[in-house]
Amino acid sequence: MNTGNYTLLVKDLYYRYPGRGLVLRGLNLVVSRGEHVIIIGDTGSGKTTLARVISKTADLIYGGEVSGEIYLSGRRLSDIKLSELHKYIHVIGQNPYLHFTAHIVREDLYNYALRVTGSRKHATRAFKRVVEALGLHSLLDKYFLELSGGEAKRVAVSKALIPDPELLVFDEPLMWLDDRGIMDFQEVLRVLRYLGKSVIVLEHRFIPIARLFDRIYLLDNGRLYDVTDKTLRITRQRLDPAVIDGERRVREIGDTVLRALNITQKYNGRIVLNNVNIEVRRGESILIYGLNGSGKTTLLKILAGYLKPSRGRVERLGRAIYIPQNIPLFFTEETIGKEIIEICRAWSRGSQCIEEGLRNCRELGLFIDESPFTLSHGQMVKLAILIARLSGADIILLDEPFSGLTYIDRAKLIDYISSSNSTFILATSNLDAIGNSMWSQLYVLEEGSLKPLNQIPTSSLKWASIIYEEIKRGLGN
Repeated sequence: MNTGNYTLLVKDLYYRYPGRGLVLRGLNLVVSRGEHVIIIGDTGSGKTTLARVISKTADLIYGGEVSGEIYLSGRRLSDIKLSELHKYIHVIGQNPYLHFTAHIVREDLYNYALRVTGSRKHATRAFKRVVEALGLHSLLDKYFLELSGGEAKRVAVSKALIPDPELLVFDEPLMWLDDRGIMDFQEVLRVLRYLGKSVIVLEHRFIPIARLFDRIYLLDNGRLYDVTDKTLRITRQRLDPAVIDGERRVREIGDTVLRALNITQKYNGRIVLNNVNIEVRRGESILIYGLNGSGKTTLLKILAGYLKPSRGRVERLGRAIYIPQNIPLFFTEETIGKEIIEICRAWSRGSQCIEEGLRNCRELGLFIDESPFTLSHGQMVKLAILIARLSGADIILLDEPFSGLTYIDRAKLIDYISSSNSTFILATSNLDAIGNSMWSQLYVLEEGSLKPLNQIPTSSLKWASIIYEEIKRGLGN
C-alpha cells in the first residue's frame, strides 16, 4: 500500500496504559486525503486513546505500550519530530476553552501564529487566512471566557488551522454545544471540506451530524467496524416516541425541599436572571432547558447555595450537591478510591457508604487506584453521579449531565433518575430528553426568565439509544 496516498494510515495498532489491559486491539484505519470520517463508540471504548496515540501524546504524556504502524501523509509517525507534528495533525479536545493561552481571542490567535511561523509577516498572513475562513471578525476582541461553546469551538478550529495541518481530529466536538451550536459546527465541517482538510470526529452524539461524513466507524473492543451503510439506513427510521418512552412512571412526591423566591442576578450591570421563582418537592425530577449563556449554570449554583443572588432568597430544607458541566472541577482527590472515602467521611455516611461506593466503581469498570482526571468525560460524569448518590444529598443538581455520554448511557441516566427517590434538577441545552414522560416539571430559561415549557417536543433520546444499540448488534459476526 502506498502510504503517501493517505492522510492517515493505521495498521494493527495495539495500545495499553501502564498497568492496564489492552485498550486498542489490532485497530486498522485509513483516512484518504480530504476524507471526513466519524468514529462512534461507548464511553471508555478508546476513542480519546486513539486520538492520543496518533498525535503522539499517548506515549509522551501517559506512557504505556504502543505497537503497530502509523503514517501521517506518508511519513511514519515515529520519524516525525514533535516540533513539526502540528504541520501534520492537530487534535481539538473536548473542552475548547483549554486551547486558549491569552485572554483576548485576537491576541491568542496572533501570538500562536507568531510562534508557529517565526515572523510577523507570515503570522499576519496566517492570522488573516483563518479569520476569513471561519468568519471570526465579530469575536476577535472578546475575552475567551465570554465565548459560547460554539464560538469557542470555532476559534479552536481556527487556531488549529494556523499551521495548515493535513488532518484535524475532533474529540467530542458537540459536548459543549447547544442546539444552535450544533448548526455552527455543521458549518465548520463544510468549511473544512471546502479547504480540503481530512477530518476525524470522535463523538457520542452522532445522529445530528452523521450524514455529513464519508465513512462512519464504530470502535468496539479495541477494533474499528465500518457501519456507514447500517447507520445511515437505521437513522432514516422513525419510531413512535410514545411507544419508546412507555407509560409515565408514578413517583411519590413529598414536601417542599427547596423554594426560590424572586431570584435576580446581575453581572457587570447585565441582568442574567430576572425574578425567578421555583418550588421543588421531594422526589421530583425537574428539567430546565436553555441555550448556552441563558443563565442555567448561574441558576443551579444559586439553588445549590454555591452562589449568592443579587436579590431574592433561596429556602433549602435539605442538603444539596451541584455537579458542574466542567466535570473535572467536581473532583478533589488523586484517586477514585480516595474520592469515595472522602465523600463518605465528609457527609458522615460511615463505612457502609465506602463499601457500596467501591463496589459500584468496580461495577462501572473503574479502577479505584486510578486518577479521576484521566477518565474520559463520560466516565467522569458517571463517577460524579455515583459520588452524589453516596453523599445522601436530598437534592442533586446536574449541569449538562448528558455531555460526553452515549445515547444508551443517556437513556440509562434518565432511567436511573426516574427510578430513584432522590430529587433532581437538571439543566440542558439540547432537546433530546425534554419529551420524556418522567419529568414532573419542565421549564425554559430565556432572557433571564424561567417559564413553564408547555409545548413539549417529542423525545428523541430513547429512539437514539435504540438506533445505537441496533448499530452495535452483530459486530464481529
